[in-house]
Amino acid sequence: MDLPPIFSILPQHQILSRLTGMRWIAIVAQLLVIAAVHFTIDVGLSRGALQSLFCVIAFLCVFNLLSWWRMRFARPAGDSELFMQLLVDVTGLSLLLYFSGGATNPFVSFYLPALAVAAAILPWRLAFALALYAFASYSLLTYVYQPLHIHDSSRGMAYHLAGMWVNFAVSAALITWFVTRISGNLRQREAQLAQARERQLQGERMIALGAQAASAAHEMGTPLSTIAVIAGELRNEVRQTPALAAYGADLAVIEQQIAVCKNALDRMRVDADPQSVLGSHALKEWLDKFIDAWRLRYPAVHLSLTLSEQDGLSSHTQVLGQILLTLLDNAARAAATKAGAGRVQVTLVIAAASALIRVQDNGPGIDSELLMRLGYQPVASSADGKGIGLLLAFESARQIGAAIRLSATPADGTIAELTVALP
Repeated sequence: MDLPPIFSILPQHQILSRLTGMRWIAIVAQLLVIAAVHFTIDVGLSRGALQSLFCVIAFLCVFNLLSWWRMRFARPAGDSELFMQLLVDVTGLSLLLYFSGGATNPFVSFYLPALAVAAAILPWRLAFALALYAFASYSLLTYVYQPLHIHDSSRGMAYHLAGMWVNFAVSAALITWFVTRISGNLRQREAQLAQARERQLQGERMIALGAQAASAAHEMGTPLSTIAVIAGELRNEVRQTPALAAYGADLAVIEQQIAVCKNALDRMRVDADPQSVLGSHALKEWLDKFIDAWRLRYPAVHLSLTLSEQDGLSSHTQVLGQILLTLLDNAARAAATKAGAGRVQVTLVIAAASALIRVQDNGPGIDSELLMRLGYQPVASSADGKGIGLLLAFESARQIGAAIRLSATPADGTIAELTVALP
């Protein structure tokens, strides 16, 4: 049922909420039993006994309302507070039994639901202490109580058996309801913990890969500079020696690829600077420039870009660039198998609250069994890769609240869809 704001329940009070729910059920059942005994069964309850019973039930109602009010506060209920909740229940039941026949009351075994709940939610010491308290109360009620007066003594056993049946039904229902709810909460919590552990392990794996990438980038810096110097000297030799002019085109390709490697190292340096990713960028303009820069990596692959009529802003363009670099490189490798007819199509679709970047190649596609594992674990590939790029891309997408979806058919190649929320 919907509760007014003053009784709103915070997630950390699930167990306390279950206890208050059980108490409301018990209060309603107690009122129904008192009404049934007083009006339909020939059992004499004195005016004083009725007043005492209603006073105890009124106290339980007030206590339950205070428990609901307490759930407004963020501090979760600890073991001591839950123990006090159950202690009040056992004490209230003992008082009700005292005014209605003591241990001869068929509802005396109503102690068991409270003890079952205590065993499920409390440490063994507190549960054992509550069990001792209930045992002492039960024992005292065998000697100290206000007796019930049954006018038709011949039906006393029938009344007692009927009360025991009702007691069993209510107790079984309460115990089953509470334990199943608690078990469901525990299973949900275990699933959340397992998911958190998986994310932590995956995060540690990403950190390790990032450290290796940073180390590799540092080691590549010096030899790349050396190659650039040698390429510059070769360029001078080609200019001064006409016989070497035929190698000019090859040398231009080498210089172009050196520039690509330097750009990759510079991009890694920029991405590592938190200040460089601040601010939002228009997606259409950013993607257009990104694609122009990427064409230098695979000049032999025909790439077409289709932009949405609408535009949007994103503050995650650095991360999107890392993800797209992996998706485009994979698409280019797949398209290169077409022997000169390789094509890659990039499409940007912007809706009201999200942007979709679709990368499609006309390659041979990906096997369905391999497709299910891509992005979730390292896998071998025909291009001597290990699937680490996609692993990093999927994790980067999760970090910014984006999602990557892969699909493939032999006729249409592979389609990678990157969906990112827009502010």
